Amino acid sequence: MRGVHHNGSDFGNSVRKFLRHHYVERQIYLRSHGQVQFISLSPFTQAVFLFIGFVFFSWIAFSSVNVVFKQQIIASKEQRYVKMQGAYEERLAQLQSAYDELNGQLVISQERFLASTRELENKHRQLTALMGQRQSASSELDTMRQRYAATLRNADGNAQGNTILMSVDQDSESANVAQTTTRPQRAADGGTFVIDGGENGGIDIAGLTGGGLTGAGLAGADLAGAELAGAAPQPGTTSQIDTRLNKLDRAQQGLINSVEETTDRRIRELTSIIGMTDVVDAKTIMARRHPQARASGAPDAEGGPFLGLAEGETLAGAGEESTFTKQLFRVSQNLNTMANLEKSIAKIPLAEPLLSYHESSGFGARRDPFNGRMAFHAGEDMATEWGSSVYATTAGTVTYADWKGAYGRLIEIDIGNGFRTRYGHLSAINVKVGQKIAFRDVIGRVGSTGRSSGPHLHYEVWFDGIVRDPSKFIEAGHYVFAKQG
Repeated sequence: MRGVHHNGSDFGNSVRKFLRHHYVERQIYLRSHGQVQFISLSPFTQAVFLFIGFVFFSWIAFSSVNVVFKQQIIASKEQRYVKMQGAYEERLAQLQSAYDELNGQLVISQERFLASTRELENKHRQLTALMGQRQSASSELDTMRQRYAATLRNADGNAQGNTILMSVDQDSESANVAQTTTRPQRAADGGTFVIDGGENGGIDIAGLTGGGLTGAGLAGADLAGAELAGAAPQPGTTSQIDTRLNKLDRAQQGLINSVEETTDRRIRELTSIIGMTDVVDAKTIMARRHPQARASGAPDAEGGPFLGLAEGETLAGAGEESTFTKQLFRVSQNLNTMANLEKSIAKIPLAEPLLSYHESSGFGARRDPFNGRMAFHAGEDMATEWGSSVYATTAGTVTYADWKGAYGRLIEIDIGNGFRTRYGHLSAINVKVGQKIAFRDVIGRVGSTGRSSGPHLHYEVWFDGIVRDPSKFIEAGHYVFAKQG
């Protein structure tokens, strides 16, 4: 620190010495009328005047040079600008020429492309409308499936899901329902025979919740939409355009074939499930969906915008236009039938009222547990733990919720379309008369009230005033709901 201070002092002394030598105090004498006066100029004042003079003369020099060489500077800048503008205009001319040439080729290719794709676009719009018209057709049945899965998750504490049985197996016909009078048979792996193929496994845009159109079906729809929207003809790619258009045409035809096959199969499956109840056939239950209109003989209410079938020229395979439109009409009819079947199934009590139980007494003739005599048992006894939750097997309205003789505490729910369900021997009732019940709502608790030998649920299904075998409904429900671990 001492050395640094010493160096600073030397520098200051040198500066002061320089100023004293060159800027000593000067005096300017003025003589006027015989009198002498003088003005003293300190070193600092002299330095200030010197700086002012330097700035003044520098400005004069710069201005002079600028005035003298102004025209040369301007001329140089203009010359550079002219060269740049010429190069730019030349480049624009080259680009314009290339664009005109390319645009001419594009116009020729586009005219041919548009003429070739017009029919594909018309068909695609028809397919899109066909898929969209049933997008919400099975929403009620889907909601039931989700609520069923939710009760399993809440009860078991893990992510168990519900699969809808009847998966359409593209490679095996053995898993399908061949006749409406034949019960569906599970495949050997127990996992095929499912309609719901997952979020992307079916044609979701068609409202076919798990319609079974895996792979080719959905991919075909996406392919048609993406290719027609984004394909642009390029110069010299006529063969590529033809190949792409033919590919789209085959994809669309493959899609409509898959949809028709799937809807045909699913109609057979849904019809077979309804027939498994041994109570009513599919046509009868669908006719009850609008009892007032059916009773009066009035036709079903219909409407919607007119969507014409494909018009114009066909691609490869000319003359097949009528075949395509007829097939499209058949698929549309199938979708309507399938939607009606799904809505009808949603109004049939197919679910199990308990999550876990074993059958202690079935429907029909049995030996009475109290007097040992043969008697008719009008329901199914499901033994389980005391206080277990009892779930509504479908939506409806509570018509009875009180003590009823040998039934003990009893709940009766009117589903509509002639169906009623009864839940007896309850330890607790969670609903009241007139209350609207949703599917899988907890309506009571298992008990042993009334004429009962132990905790169990007495479950009955009534149709048109006649008690029916609940096990047949539950068995059919196994092909609608399945628990997966």
